[in-house]
Amino acid sequence: MDNNNEQSPGLNLHLDLKDVGGVWANFAAIKHSDYEFTIDFARLDFSPEGANGVVVSRVNISPLFVLQLIEALETNWAEYSKKAMPPEVRDN
Repeated sequence: MDNNNEQSPGLNLHLDLKDVGGVWANFAAIKHSDYEFTIDFARLDFSPEGANGVVVSRVNISPLFVLQLIEALETNWAEYSKKAMPPEVRDN
């Protein structure tokens, strides 16, 4: 798994034109079975009556990929926080 925003050599990823803009998600629900994890990414809209949401993407992944994803997120978060967060916030 690539740990940064650049693609690895020899890896060509293609997006359909309709998907280039991506989707916004501000919530994720994670479930698992003995063989796979399912992550539902959703966009929640909040109102005084509560939250309503729509799933914008469902991703099924293997347990091995979960570990690789966690490692990639931790690496990228560390790099991001060094640049974007003040030390007093980052070090707490």
